[in-house]
Amino acid sequence: MGSTPAPSAVPRQGAVSLDIVIPVFNEEAVLERLLARLREVFSPEACRSHGMRSVRYLFVDDGSTDGSALLLSKSIAEGTPGMLLRLSRNFGHQHAVAAGLDHATADVVAILDADLQDPPELIPAMLGRWREGYEVVYGQRRRRTGNVIRRAGYWLFYRLLSFLAEVAIPLDSGDFCLIGRTVVDAMRALPERLRFPRVLRAWVGFPQAGVPFDRPPREAGRTKYTLSSLYRLATDGVVSASLRPLQLAQVFSVAYLMATLVAGCWYLLWPGRSTAPPIVGVGLFLILLGNFVQVFCIYILGAYVGRTYIEAKGRPPYIIMEIVSRPDA
Repeated sequence: MGSTPAPSAVPRQGAVSLDIVIPVFNEEAVLERLLARLREVFSPEACRSHGMRSVRYLFVDDGSTDGSALLLSKSIAEGTPGMLLRLSRNFGHQHAVAAGLDHATADVVAILDADLQDPPELIPAMLGRWREGYEVVYGQRRRRTGNVIRRAGYWLFYRLLSFLAEVAIPLDSGDFCLIGRTVVDAMRALPERLRFPRVLRAWVGFPQAGVPFDRPPREAGRTKYTLSSLYRLATDGVVSASLRPLQLAQVFSVAYLMATLVAGCWYLLWPGRSTAPPIVGVGLFLILLGNFVQVFCIYILGAYVGRTYIEAKGRPPYIIMEIVSRPDA
């Protein structure tokens, strides 16, 4: 697993434009606070001090059934510098992010969760690292709040993903990041339809750096990730990042074959086979182990075959139902 190259030796100067991609799914309870925080962090004075020529918010409504879309539409009509992309149904967080990236046109693009667990106040610091020559600047979580089992699951997932991935994927880094135009174009050019942005941004390469932060609790509302959706997300991430699970299944199969051959030779060479040799117990163990290996390999194979089937159908990762922007935009 290789490391990322060194940043550009020439610091970036001058004012830049910034697009912020914000996926939204039933977040009506927190949107007013989000908009207030965005207005504070990206006030005209703050933008000038950080060298931002313009800031635009790309809200992606991922099939919300509450008043999220109406609230955002009203805010945009009242002057919020942004655009609302309404998807025709709930396609999932990763595909909502992909929709936002496909419509981003700025020099740099940030990805931000709507629940304010990704602090927007961190984006200017990310922009500072980008100016140092890094193309990808990701938020790296030092500590997160919430359910102990859920936190343990996240901890295990990121380490499993990093271990299995064929490229360097930073630990404890989600979709919260700031990426340059070059990386956005490189990610958009990739052909796969099952999009997993945090893996794709690592795969395309370029200099990357982390900005550590403590992940705060949700400002309002409830998490939309159920255990089943977290499982699908984790499986998508591993399958999109690596072929190593398939290779692991091959290793298990070969190891089981070798163990069976050793046990068979042991039985044939056992002196005085009129009495039951200890191999009888070993044979029972091998049968049980063989069943486990078969089921485990079929499970791994199914994960890849299912996602290959989705890719082969060629359906788009999302469908936009409506685009809402300011009348003068």
